[in-house]
Amino acid sequence: MYQKAITKYTRLLLICSCHRLVWMRLAADLKKDFSYLKTKLTTLAKMDQFDSECYWNRSASRGFSFDDDESSLCASASGSNMNVSNILNDYDTISEASFDNSVTGSALNLSIKSVISEDTLKKLLQEQTLDDRIVSKGVAPEEELRLLRRQIQTTFYNPSAEATAHKLLLGKNAPLEVFKSLHEKEQLLDAVLKCGGGDAVIGVLLFLKKTLNRLNFLKILEQRPQALQYYVSYLQQRQSSEAAEVLQHFGKHQDAALLQFKAAMSCKDLVHRKRKLQQLLDQYSGDKNVVSVYLQQFQAALKLLEFVEKERNVLDNLVDMHSTPIEVLYQCCRKHNNWKEQDMTRTVSPFRLSADLQISPAQLEWTALNERANAQAYADLESVFERIPAWNPMKTKQFHISFSLELAILRLYSLQAPTSVLYMFLTKMSNATEKLELAQRVKCVRAVIDALTGMKDVNQLTQLKDTLPQRSEEQIYCEKALKSLQTKRWTTENIKLKL
Repeated sequence: MYQKAITKYTRLLLICSCHRLVWMRLAADLKKDFSYLKTKLTTLAKMDQFDSECYWNRSASRGFSFDDDESSLCASASGSNMNVSNILNDYDTISEASFDNSVTGSALNLSIKSVISEDTLKKLLQEQTLDDRIVSKGVAPEEELRLLRRQIQTTFYNPSAEATAHKLLLGKNAPLEVFKSLHEKEQLLDAVLKCGGGDAVIGVLLFLKKTLNRLNFLKILEQRPQALQYYVSYLQQRQSSEAAEVLQHFGKHQDAALLQFKAAMSCKDLVHRKRKLQQLLDQYSGDKNVVSVYLQQFQAALKLLEFVEKERNVLDNLVDMHSTPIEVLYQCCRKHNNWKEQDMTRTVSPFRLSADLQISPAQLEWTALNERANAQAYADLESVFERIPAWNPMKTKQFHISFSLELAILRLYSLQAPTSVLYMFLTKMSNATEKLELAQRVKCVRAVIDALTGMKDVNQLTQLKDTLPQRSEEQIYCEKALKSLQTKRWTTENIKLKL
């Protein structure tokens, strides 16, 4: 309480010393505070072994008192030669007990810096010292008082936008209600954005939203894309439907649709999520501003929920409303038992589910490869990658893979698939050099022999044969490859016609 009284007195002393009329007007209101302050200082003086009566009266001139009449008060204030700018340089120029600056009077006075730190005092002077303004000579006291009141009003109740923005960024309380006009509010927002934003921008935006009509508020956001981004992010964190409305207002229909889709997919209840997705489809079905791919994704998500709701028991309750399309497809592959035919009649058929949810062939084949390999059902792998070409009238099945063949072989090798399965996929590679390198990585000897045979590298085949176990299947296969390369075969190029 004592520190609070000292600080309040120091602040008012610095301000009111600017002019005698201000001091006269405020003296009556501060009389109670100074009386309390005088009592506390008296107690302090006793603790310092000063006689209280001597302490308050020991001065070159009579000490200040609220009991003085108005004329003596004016004389005392006008006779003081206190300089505010010298406060920081002199430790004993101002006393809480007297305005006297004499050496005798300041000998026992308390130092301001003993009560308040130098940094705090600097900030106090910067924030609350009135600007020195020249008042024309001959101005009536009433007019001069009115000008000084306006000066105080400007300093205390109309702070600059930069100062307020700085306080907000430091986490301090700053009154925003003093910014009344639209121009002042725009200046405040620009100052906060210039300083770096953060929570201060959100606080100012919420203040503008509260004090402005919607048209002006949206116009401010339109002119400041950075502020719009902050505001939309804030609404997204609060999961407010206003975020989509704001984006639609500014013509960002794609972003609004995706935001609503994200909000719908975050619903915890299956029925509620289905209803949200259906509303989303009804809203954007005829909207040309939203690309068709988004609508397809919305519809696929709704179909997936309906599928899970209906076929959950058939899939052994291994899927739920939070399962992804690939996870559901994996369980459908587990339940599928006839890979030789692309059954589109069964509801849980992976081929039908892929068509309904618009899952690409590469995703279907990759999911089936992983599921069949994990289930060690390697006999189905060849059927997974067999397709009937539409252009072939004979309709014979051919091997077809929609992603990298090398990736499939490496994945099977990591899943510890048998060498015979790896060899089946390696035989589908046409490039002998790439085939040799990959076969060596997955340790498939038969594929290495085939690649060297295709490259007609007899030396490496011979070296490889010597490293293989005697009379093993791989060694016999390598010997046959060497014989096929060493045997001369008559061709049309070797035949020379003699005329």
